[in-house]
Amino acid sequence: MKILQLTCHYLPNIGGVETHLNDLVNELSIRRYEVIVLTYQPLTTLTSAKVWQVIKSDDNLRGRISILRIPWIKGYFYSLIQYPFIEFLYLSLPLFIVLPFIILISNPKVIHAHGLVAGFIGVFWGKIFHKRIIISTHSIYNFPKKGLYTKFVSWVFKNSDAVLCLSNQSKDEILRLGISTVKLHVFTYWINQSLFHKIANAKEKLNYNDTFIVLFVGRLVKEKGIVPLLQAAKIWNSKILLLIIGTGPLEDDVKRYEYKERVNYIGKVSQENLPLYYSAADVLVVPSLHEEGFGRVILESFSCATPVIAAKRGGILEAMNQDVGYFIDITPGNIRKTLEYCYTHRIELEDKSKKAKLYANKRYSKQNIEVILNSYNE
Repeated sequence: MKILQLTCHYLPNIGGVETHLNDLVNELSIRRYEVIVLTYQPLTTLTSAKVWQVIKSDDNLRGRISILRIPWIKGYFYSLIQYPFIEFLYLSLPLFIVLPFIILISNPKVIHAHGLVAGFIGVFWGKIFHKRIIISTHSIYNFPKKGLYTKFVSWVFKNSDAVLCLSNQSKDEILRLGISTVKLHVFTYWINQSLFHKIANAKEKLNYNDTFIVLFVGRLVKEKGIVPLLQAAKIWNSKILLLIIGTGPLEDDVKRYEYKERVNYIGKVSQENLPLYYSAADVLVVPSLHEEGFGRVILESFSCATPVIAAKRGGILEAMNQDVGYFIDITPGNIRKTLEYCYTHRIELEDKSKKAKLYANKRYSKQNIEVILNSYNE
């Protein structure tokens, strides 16, 4: 079967959705699907990649993977967030123009669109070319109860053949749009557990030795809670060290942070090297200030046997429980209080660490792809 993956963001752009899509595409290829990815050159990083790339079969990948990255203007994604309509045009126009030609050339059976922008484009052209259209949500959207925007997204979802919701909270908000429950399915990310696993002596390998390490992995934007996290670092026990991995608009603010003895900015780290940092960390902190879709970094951390302190909101509530971490309301004081509790209660933290790996093995294996495959074949 030939599947077209339609997305605004794909590797080497950095993010949880991009990592999930890479896992999905590779697993589809292993299962002998032919995959076409239509996307952009990275929009939120300075990295670039081949415009046209074909990954042929090898010992693991049995199906063909073709990737078309449309060159487009960089640097406007974050600045346009406060202008939703303009951002929609920015993200949609090139994909909208190119997609019909890709459909004519490749003739996929299924168009799998990721997010609302890609969902609209996939539905519009998919209906014209009589293709099966699947939409995956990767966020909590907080749709208004009425208005033009609500009518628009209702039309998009109603005209898809299936909607894959990343959490029950996502499913509930789409149900409130009047979408039939028959076409809604909850799926869950999975982790490449051969890559994400506990690495022995990770602290020593990174030259942190006996340091108590708190790790943040994510985009450096206000919504991810980097500001209250840095404020907490000013006041917590000076023996606690924060490592920050990621890039984004607030990168310069992080670099200028005055309490450098308590904060090390690592920057961009490849997927292959992330497990080393997760393994070295005593705890991962996810201080999101918005309704997180699910929080893929939580899954990666658990697979490396590292507990998580996370915001008590959004899909995070479905990604973990208190056996493997701590839920908190995000304020500098709460972050400080919880981290200092972890610092002084190492036995409890170690118990959560052991449970975290078992939790990941049970909930985040590759079997989670079956929900997606079923949606292709219905």
